[in-house]
Amino acid sequence: MHPTTSDAPLSVTSQTTPPTRFIVSTPTEVRRASIFLTFAKPAAAQDVTCTGISVSLPRGDAATDLVNDEPRANYMLIDDYPRDSTGATWSILRLPAAPVPTAPEWGEVPGHEFANIFDPRDDLYYKTGGLVPKDSALVVDYGVGQDIVNLDIGTGIDHRYKVQMLRLQSSMDGLIWDNLDTEPVQDTSRIERVFDPPVHARFLRIRTVVDPSNEGYAIVRRFLVNQGVQARSDDDTVTFVCTPAEGEAVFDGSREFTLILSNIPVNQTPGAATLGITQTVIADGGEDHHTTSLDGFEKADSAFVFENFSSEQTRVGNGEHITLHWTGSPENTEYHLSWDDRTERISVPTARHCSFDTADLPGFAGLSRTTTFVLDAQTTNSSAQTVHHYQSTTVTVTDPDIDAASLTATGRIAVREGGTDTLLARSDNASTQVLTVRAEGDVTVIA
Repeated sequence: MHPTTSDAPLSVTSQTTPPTRFIVSTPTEVRRASIFLTFAKPAAAQDVTCTGISVSLPRGDAATDLVNDEPRANYMLIDDYPRDSTGATWSILRLPAAPVPTAPEWGEVPGHEFANIFDPRDDLYYKTGGLVPKDSALVVDYGVGQDIVNLDIGTGIDHRYKVQMLRLQSSMDGLIWDNLDTEPVQDTSRIERVFDPPVHARFLRIRTVVDPSNEGYAIVRRFLVNQGVQARSDDDTVTFVCTPAEGEAVFDGSREFTLILSNIPVNQTPGAATLGITQTVIADGGEDHHTTSLDGFEKADSAFVFENFSSEQTRVGNGEHITLHWTGSPENTEYHLSWDDRTERISVPTARHCSFDTADLPGFAGLSRTTTFVLDAQTTNSSAQTVHHYQSTTVTVTDPDIDAASLTATGRIAVREGGTDTLLARSDNASTQVLTVRAEGDVTVIA
């Protein structure tokens, strides 16, 4: 949960899904996430009368952006769900809005509505309600100014039911229109244009310049822009403007408003994004606007890696240290190293190729016997549960210390040449030199 710290009238608490951080998209997969934002009056504050709340998600491909605005991601599919604890309803206005086509003089037929022109499939199309008059237009409003890089329009089926000769035009205000071609378009079955530099416009339209044919109606199969490219608009956020249906909402100590945004396409760049929040409240007889920022929305690489755990030295002398190596994810992972009866959480570099030297362990004097190291890479799943991933490696120690509960030799126990000729059995009680010795064959005991 991420609470805001600001002087805004309403406090805001956020909860994300996944619960800790978002997973970025890849070139082959668009990853999506959800955000829960809850607005409430601070406990010690006076009641707040709110007339509107807007939430802006940064859009683009930067580390500080959240929403993926590639055509394949289609951020227009973000779902919004307002919830008021009192049961009151709120309306949601999205900016930039989805493209809105209008053609008052053309009409539409049920099952073949205007919205079908934004679907690239030819079996979904818009069908006019009758003849298409001369000097009438189909207008598409994109809500804000867009850089139009390419345009793909198709009318008619099998060279029939086409919109007759027309002009392609663009506008920023819907009042003053600019021609995109020097001459009217005659073959309207497929109109494809590439603009370099891009055409900057909020509105596009096709306007007829001749009388209609006698076919009774016309068909527009598609009206698509910026296919296969990433273009910028005047508004690099996706904003949700929430308005109470009754015009205002009074927040007392028991009322909460929650905005759930789901199906958010996350961009491809790890980093941290910040949301913009504006609250409009009634104060001193007028409206005040309070704008705050809400951070803590982390994006991380989704590729978890944990492999190749080994020691740089496979055999060391008694009391020597080793260096461990492995390949692992630096993000979203904690590493715990265990050996014998000891477990240490260890810090590793922020890189996939990780190393750790046992000399960095406080109070560890080095290896004294053959040792198996177990590395536990701990991650968190979508249910906020810890998941353990284990790998192990063993290092041999020459001249090791031996701790054993019992020692049985069916042959002989020999002292290596160059060492002492005394075998000493000792307990933790230093006064007891020899406990029990069981031998086969001749034994010489020196007291």
